[in-house]
Amino acid sequence: MKLKLCLLLLSAVCISLIINFSSTIIETAENKADSVDEITAISPNNSDKEEFAKQMFFEIRHVENPAEKAVLYRKITDECSGIALAQEALWKLSELYLNDFDEPNIKESIGCLENFLELFPDSEWRSHVEISLLGLYENEKAWNKVVILCEKILKEDSNMPRNLKEELIKRQNTAKNRVKTG
Repeated sequence: MKLKLCLLLLSAVCISLIINFSSTIIETAENKADSVDEITAISPNNSDKEEFAKQMFFEIRHVENPAEKAVLYRKITDECSGIALAQEALWKLSELYLNDFDEPNIKESIGCLENFLELFPDSEWRSHVEISLLGLYENEKAWNKVVILCEKILKEDSNMPRNLKEELIKRQNTAKNRVKTG
């Protein structure tokens, strides 16, 4: 189980690196800016939601307590739905629950990723989130959810590489067998 959790955390870190690429402009602005106003001035397409989210990300950068960070990420996801930064906040909140608390809170992480898929079904990061969620479901032995998610992924992405398709089918069959044996 420890090996599975380590592999899960490693995959979460890899996916995090991919998603973090989407926020490079904001992070560059944060590193060069001394205030939220400067970040807002540097970043294009400033809606009220985007400005609020940028302010929250700026504040999060200075918070060490994971519980306090979680509250700020939740503010972004609750008040800024529909913008790219809300996607990033959900992803980072999921990571926070896995990596930053004394004990990983897998159920909260799963909730964040399920919420991500519900709010952003057409996100360019959907497949990365689904794969992470699949690993978390397996870790929690939620075999019915593994079966359903594998079916969904296989149905939605007919152009996936053959080796990935084979891996998903294998995981799905393993989960089906575990559902049968209870």
